[in-house]
Amino acid sequence: MIINTPPLSTKTVNVVPPLFQAQLPDTLNQIRQVIPDWTAVHVVGQAGKRGSTPDEIRKELLAQLKPLATQYDPIYTLTTPGIPVNTIITLVPDRVKPSMVSQYDAWKFVYYADARVLLEQFFDRALGGIPQENIGVTDALIKGKIRGTVGLEGWTGSVGIPTFKRTMEAIVDPAGPVMFWDTSFGFESTGAGFLKNADFVLGLFGARGDRLYFDAAEFSWFVACYPGGQMRVGLLG
Repeated sequence: MIINTPPLSTKTVNVVPPLFQAQLPDTLNQIRQVIPDWTAVHVVGQAGKRGSTPDEIRKELLAQLKPLATQYDPIYTLTTPGIPVNTIITLVPDRVKPSMVSQYDAWKFVYYADARVLLEQFFDRALGGIPQENIGVTDALIKGKIRGTVGLEGWTGSVGIPTFKRTMEAIVDPAGPVMFWDTSFGFESTGAGFLKNADFVLGLFGARGDRLYFDAAEFSWFVACYPGGQMRVGLLG
């Protein structure tokens, strides 16, 4: 599936295992300075007979940097693929909001790893898993066979906000969580906030990418919108 999250730039931080504990404050400072800039850090060091072991270094760094950073996961892509020789651990942002994230009124940023977990759970429910082919989010949901029924579909200009809002009021739990995936990052609101901003949802002016909204608790419904205005409301059983 096409995921448009910007790749992480990469930086290398060298450690000397025999001096790891003595130099730990400087190592942590180097990492903390760059991780919030949407950067992955390769911690590189030549293991020897003396000093901290690679496993001890990994555990110490993860403990000290939690919740800012975590160990590399393939959900993150890197601008420079490949892991350098003698890398002890590659660290990536965890509880970080990147500076390039778009701002949407009434929507709160969801930390990236959490958003990807929710996205995977949703697609497991909607399609039996995330499609492996090079296909967009809305292509998969509007053109594909969903595990449920279509509640409403058409073009945003012809469906109309009143019809859309009445449909959503019948299926959305006002107190439940709703996730918005803009093909790069995830955001959250309540069902009440989602309904209040129905005009934003249906016809986001100037939107250039696919947009997906779904029930983030029970994964019982979704709204998929193309940039050009085609949309589908799905009910998942």
